[in-house]
Amino acid sequence: MEKREFLEQLVSQASLDTIDFACDLELVLAEEVRYLRRVIEALVDHDASADETLAQELRARLTDKDAEIARLLEENRFLRERVAARSG
Repeated sequence: MEKREFLEQLVSQASLDTIDFACDLELVLAEEVRYLRRVIEALVDHDASADETLAQELRARLTDKDAEIARLLEENRFLRERVAARSG
């Protein structure tokens, strides 16, 4: 199924509860990112040279999470616009 088809099907079934769930998921992901950033800071403060590999892995995960959050924000914006258009 193409992305556009998936979104069209999702929008046709979208409710405010669905959008709220997506927003909640976004908040959980953002909290995970904040946690990972604190872990990285702690690792760097503790012993930067010994933990550099782990810090690099965590930074890569942060990049992935940031991209996922951006994607979810875009989906939420799109869904809100569609629901508003249907409601209005």
